[in-house]
Amino acid sequence: MHRPKNYALTFSVKQHGFTLLEVVLSAGLAAFIMMPITASLLHFNQHKLLVQVIVQSQSQAQLAVAQLLADWRNLCSAGVTSGTAQTIDLIRQYQGRCMPYSYAYNITSHSLTRRKFGGRNSGFLAQVESVDFYYGVDSDKDCQIDQWRRSYQSSERTDLHQVRVMLQLRTPASRQLRIGKTILWVWHEEDDVVIHPADFTWRVLDVCP
Repeated sequence: MHRPKNYALTFSVKQHGFTLLEVVLSAGLAAFIMMPITASLLHFNQHKLLVQVIVQSQSQAQLAVAQLLADWRNLCSAGVTSGTAQTIDLIRQYQGRCMPYSYAYNITSHSLTRRKFGGRNSGFLAQVESVDFYYGVDSDKDCQIDQWRRSYQSSERTDLHQVRVMLQLRTPASRQLRIGKTILWVWHEEDDVVIHPADFTWRVLDVCP
């Protein structure tokens, strides 16, 4: 009669763990995987900052131009009385009266200031790096601009037709953007701001019929 053999049951206990080599290889693999992810995150963050600065600088330029045009809209008949490369004097309406106003660039506060006759200078346009005014004058009364001057003085011999305003504005920006190159702006040498232009030509109304 066949009898089954008795087999002794044995158990093998395996300790679960990692050797030093496995740990090193795992860390290296994780670092290899994380490198492109980190680079992508940095690139995404830089792109987001870049877009923010572009939108902010464009909005800033549009608001600056609109602010000046709105303030110079209601000129009196005397119009612009004088001007230099960084100042302009004009007479405009204020509460139903014609009042002289002076605008000047203040390098200390980086602003374009405004002063009503008899009053004090007040900040009118902020975050301005530089201002340049050019005056298009007509010296022979043919309603055509003969030359662009860096200064202007009202007289019977010349008519002022247009004022070309060239602004350089300052927009705060992160230092992270300094590592990239762009033609959209110029970095300030000392401050964490970018410098960008906001130029426009203001046509003085009612000069010619």
